[in-house]
Amino acid sequence: MALKIILSGHGYHISKKDGLLVIGRADGSKKEVSIGNISMVLANVKGLSISGDALKLMLTHGVPLILLSRDKPVGRIQPMMLKTHVKLRKEQIYAQKDLRGIKIAQTIVLNKMFNQIRVLKRLSKTKHAEKQDIIDEKAHEIYFIYRSVQESGIDVRSWLVSKEAEASRHYWEAIANLIPAEIGFTGRKKKYEEPEDPLNLSLNYLYTLLMYQVWYAVELSGLDPFIGYLHEDSNRRPSLVMDLMEEFRQPVVDYPLMKYFLKKKIDALDEDKKLKASFKKELLQLFFDTLEKNVSFMNRTTSIKAHIRLQPIRLAKYILGYTDKYVCFDVVS
Repeated sequence: MALKIILSGHGYHISKKDGLLVIGRADGSKKEVSIGNISMVLANVKGLSISGDALKLMLTHGVPLILLSRDKPVGRIQPMMLKTHVKLRKEQIYAQKDLRGIKIAQTIVLNKMFNQIRVLKRLSKTKHAEKQDIIDEKAHEIYFIYRSVQESGIDVRSWLVSKEAEASRHYWEAIANLIPAEIGFTGRKKKYEEPEDPLNLSLNYLYTLLMYQVWYAVELSGLDPFIGYLHEDSNRRPSLVMDLMEEFRQPVVDYPLMKYFLKKKIDALDEDKKLKASFKKELLQLFFDTLEKNVSFMNRTTSIKAHIRLQPIRLAKYILGYTDKYVCFDVVS
């Protein structure tokens, strides 16, 4: 299994020695790793230095460098192997105006609800079975919304967004009843709402990492990351990336993270109500372990990370008319 080099502290220096990357620290310690054994390098920009030879070695072997600032991804250096598919980009725009676009949006919304129901069903079988009735009720409410979207002939994106939000409200209310009260999770809060409980902070952290995984996959596919079908187009937000993220939120982040919070005694926050560096390492390990998990989907058994790379390609084939439908990732295991 290829290694992910995670440099979570500050003051690292990356250099090259033959076919090796040499990771040096401010204290003088060094570690040498064969470039063929590395799948990516993730590092904080503060105090980081990297030689031109090391960077060339990484790019030659297709090893991306993900840069963080205060543990938030801010950029990615990757090989210039991306090709722009002109016909695909044109059809991607045309699809926003015809039936393809609304079908994609509806498929994404239905799939997200389906994944949410699966997560609740699985989590309800844990030691918190005393909340079984509440969880079942919330799952039923989501299914009712699912059926209304499935059977409706409404082809308005704003209506689909409202239904997705309605289902998500039930979903997070169910999660709030599952998670131990001492965690302090009373409902979903995004970054701009400045949550102080460890579950919301962890969700926001891992969703950001997931976004960059999906973004990279979209770039590789030739699709434009800013031209989407469910989320509104924006110069500040890659709407197609946000669209494709929806099908991976529950399998990659929600379900593994909820199980983690239910099984382990969590010591996540520092005195400033921020995630501890040590806990972020645990989250990173959980996230990347999940990505490496092999699952079967669309008659192909491979890692979830590989399926993330394949989904934009599958979407591109639908947009170009090579397939008659787009199928969202729906494996929660």
